Amino acid sequence: MRYLLALLIFALTIIDIFGWSASLGPGLSVKNAILYMILLGLAARFVQQGGIRLELPQVHTWFGILIACATLSWLFTAIIIRYRFYTVVGSGIELKNFLLDNVLVFGVYLYGTRNYSDAKFLLKCLLLAIAVANAVAIGNVAGLIDIGTTKVGEGTLVGRMFGAFGHANETAALIVCLLPAYIAATLSSKGVERWMWGLAGAGSAAAMVMTGSRGAFVGFALGLVFGLYICRSIISWRRVVTVAAPLAAVAVLVLVLASVEFGDILISRVTEMLLNPASSSGDRVAIWIPVVSKMLATPITLITGFGWGAFEVMGFFYGTHNHYLWLWFELGIVGLGSYLMLIGELLVTARRAAQTASDEAARYLIAFIFGMIALSGALIFAQIFKPWLYIWIYVGVTMRMAVSATQPARADALEEHRGAAGIGSAAATVRRAGAAPGSSSARPLKPAGRGSSSLPR
Repeated sequence: MRYLLALLIFALTIIDIFGWSASLGPGLSVKNAILYMILLGLAARFVQQGGIRLELPQVHTWFGILIACATLSWLFTAIIIRYRFYTVVGSGIELKNFLLDNVLVFGVYLYGTRNYSDAKFLLKCLLLAIAVANAVAIGNVAGLIDIGTTKVGEGTLVGRMFGAFGHANETAALIVCLLPAYIAATLSSKGVERWMWGLAGAGSAAAMVMTGSRGAFVGFALGLVFGLYICRSIISWRRVVTVAAPLAAVAVLVLVLASVEFGDILISRVTEMLLNPASSSGDRVAIWIPVVSKMLATPITLITGFGWGAFEVMGFFYGTHNHYLWLWFELGIVGLGSYLMLIGELLVTARRAAQTASDEAARYLIAFIFGMIALSGALIFAQIFKPWLYIWIYVGVTMRMAVSATQPARADALEEHRGAAGIGSAAATVRRAGAAPGSSSARPLKPAGRGSSSLPR
């Protein structure tokens, strides 16, 4: 199964690199068709094995609330409100593409992997596929090759690189989410493989710089600060200092190489963000104010939202450029809150698992925490579409790592509990037989729990 899931990763990436977005019918693309076929194969395997055991119930709960909220909102908007120009079928297809397909991808990669080895293999496949797509984008804009649909922005986006994953901000958001995973893969490898992952991470970082996405830069900074704080008790600070020096050297090299082709856009956008943040954020504020004003004009929508798909028919010239504002505008407090709780539960699960995981697994889980915080920061200034499939693949395989890391600890706890229960049961039996504890008729018992001398280590 893991090879089939790896094939899906590379197929999705190739489709995006070459822009093969052919539609096979309403709401059904080549991507969807491949995903659904693999989903059917996974379902057949579960039926053959006699069912499926639900894992990470809290994550599924918040995901379910988000989807239920969006579905009910869509039905209510379509049947009761009926906005002018609102299309029921079109909004339903967007609901499927942007939410249902994401949860399917997450489920496929969570339950399609059996153990840590499968998850690590698929994570490396994902990192390799994204690195290749970024390398193709860099080669295209540098004039070295001419493959796929990568381009450089024009007009207000002049000089910014558009990668295989959509708008410059979309490509940057995906990269900043995965950059810590490249670092974890580099630190967990040796020899030639370590150099390969280091080069893949540096190339992806260069692609992020070339997008000129200030949201990604802010997200990276937030991920670094809050990631270090959240993981402060499970990170070796000596190791951080050891790793920081070569990473800083690589970062300087990446900036120098990226500046050769994109120096003007990089300097103008980054220096403006650092030296004049009020001016650089003014364009976003100008976009957000009309959206918030629309909600304030109908106060109930601050709680309920306007309904799934309603933003597109409200006459706004720009998109929200803010994932959270978009959720709040369309799905209200419940939709926004369920998404935030979902992300929070993922972070809690990863951190809890990192405490008991092996050194290698802990690196990937800590990298996930840094990456998801960085993505969350980038989404303050962007709304993404294409990257979500890849992000939920990443979430699915990393959560499999988390589940695999906690299973030995659960087994040990259960063993200790059974051992303690065995002692109590035996003592009760002795008492019922009339033998006092410590008498010659009561045999000494040893706990069979963890650390018992009778068990091999």
